[in-house]
Amino acid sequence: MAELRKKWEDLKRVSLLSAAHLRALTFTASSRGTKLPLLSLRWRLFLDVLPIEHFGQDDAECQQVWTLAADRERQNYAALKAQYIVDLSAQARNETDWKRMNPLSLDEDSPWHQYHKDQELRTTILQDVTRTFPDEPYFRQPRVQRLMADMLFVYAKMHSNLQYRQGMHELLAPLLMAVDRDAVETGEFPAVLLDRKFVEHDAFALFERLMRMCMAWYQTPPIVSPSKARHSSAAHTPIIAQCQMLLDKLMAVDPELATHLQEMDIEPQLFGIRWYRLLFSREFTRLRDVFALWDMVLADSAAGTLRLVDWIGVVLLVANRRLLLHGDYEDNLTTLLHLPPLPRPAAETLEQTPALPNTPLSPKSATFPALDIPVSAPKIPFAALTQPGTLPIQRLALQAAYLRGRPTKEAALLVARQYEMWEEETWDVIDDVDTSMHAIYDELSESAASNDSGVPGPTSAASVPISAPVHGRKMYTSSTLQQRRANGSTMYGMSTSPQSLPSSPPRMTGAPPSSGHLVRVASVLSPGETLLSLGSATAQATGIAAQCLDMLAAQPHGDKQKAETIASCLHAVSRIWQDEVVRLSDQQSGAVASKRRPQGMAESELRRILRQLDSIYVDVSNNAALNAL
Repeated sequence: MAELRKKWEDLKRVSLLSAAHLRALTFTASSRGTKLPLLSLRWRLFLDVLPIEHFGQDDAECQQVWTLAADRERQNYAALKAQYIVDLSAQARNETDWKRMNPLSLDEDSPWHQYHKDQELRTTILQDVTRTFPDEPYFRQPRVQRLMADMLFVYAKMHSNLQYRQGMHELLAPLLMAVDRDAVETGEFPAVLLDRKFVEHDAFALFERLMRMCMAWYQTPPIVSPSKARHSSAAHTPIIAQCQMLLDKLMAVDPELATHLQEMDIEPQLFGIRWYRLLFSREFTRLRDVFALWDMVLADSAAGTLRLVDWIGVVLLVANRRLLLHGDYEDNLTTLLHLPPLPRPAAETLEQTPALPNTPLSPKSATFPALDIPVSAPKIPFAALTQPGTLPIQRLALQAAYLRGRPTKEAALLVARQYEMWEEETWDVIDDVDTSMHAIYDELSESAASNDSGVPGPTSAASVPISAPVHGRKMYTSSTLQQRRANGSTMYGMSTSPQSLPSSPPRMTGAPPSSGHLVRVASVLSPGETLLSLGSATAQATGIAAQCLDMLAAQPHGDKQKAETIASCLHAVSRIWQDEVVRLSDQQSGAVASKRRPQGMAESELRRILRQLDSIYVDVSNNAALNAL
């Protein structure tokens, strides 16, 4: 209880007892080294489950108002659950009309008739619930799945015109997890608001509020007869209209990209429906990124509207504009359905990143009506974008907020320039990269061998050469960028000019790792040539791999399994590159193309490898931080 009280006092302190400042902090807290506590409580404030205007007032007043509000929501859900989830066996014991209570009765007035219909609905819900975030153990718990199924069933019964739609379970899941994580045993304020007995009730209150703003996106067009179908328009469906609005906003700030997508017949609903209905939860591989994004989206919500969502979609398109402008239909659809990870630029690159000017917007310069932002809205400090501590997902939201307030071509061009710099950030090409990589692998191999034999491994990797300055952080160099542009490199560095192809494909100095031992993992030879030719995605993969290995080598016992996974990733990168070299060589020579994977498939696999390495990076960096404490 003392820990909860400390979190509550910390939240009041960092927010300066101001609701507007609390909203703004969600965008900038990490850049200041601050972790905002009590996520579920903040979400209940942002969604008006608890009146946010009382935040910062005396605890006694907050306790009175918020406890009444929480009790009201909890009682409401308990009544709904008692109404819709009925125990027919208990009813049967007190029923005198056995014909009516016959389980085989086809009478529509029979409770069993409705029971069988409800079971069909619950079966549909459970099919989705059991597939929720399959890589997250929390959602594999029977208790959690039961809570989710009950809440979704009650909501479907409440809204018989909408019922349950696929995707609702992915909106509920983060809300339930946040409430469950913050739950404590009952006690004095603020513990009474986080009572573990009411996790289901509090999560449902959040879900119901969120669905008020998202409900239109789940509505489907009415079924019409074939004779009337030609006179109906799918644009009347709210979600289709919302996706078209996304394209309209893109057209206003980046007409070149919007026109290109239109000319390729890539309709915005192909990717936009999933973006809107799931609030981008499928676009990011880690739940913590989803939590961070939703925290900002909900903090910025006002008047029953998720004001930031449209512009997050615009920024995601602008962030990948070079990929989209150079890709064909298949490549672009793959990009939009499997977005590359957000770049994680080094501090040196952030220093050179053009800032988002916070100057007043001239009404004549706006190409799309700027949103009328109320006075109570959070004042977002855009300077946090270039702070090293700011999370990539927070930079995305900051850029979205900036474009929302300044919907101009100049503002979108500035955001595009930022991503161009971050994506093309490559390793500072130095001669000893290959040697350093081998030294790291050797150190890990020796550590693993020592640990297997019971001998303590090395406690420091001070003797291991670092593969780049600042412990493997990627370095941006203007000369590298200019050289890549001079070579005509595309997004993935695959140029159509023969002179940019290397004389031979990169080779791997080792085989893929086996499960029996830690091999001396392969390193790509000719690092400068390879990084410049393969482009930003492969440079990121190689860079993240080296960063992970630097940190693993510095840990007392390393991590054999992670090192082998990194080895497999680098080996796959080399295989993809060799296939691409042969494919481009065939194209340029006019020879019959070899039977190798299509380019779209190679790029998709490269993105998958990049996401896997990015996930390993997070785990390894967290372990390194714990070891440093």
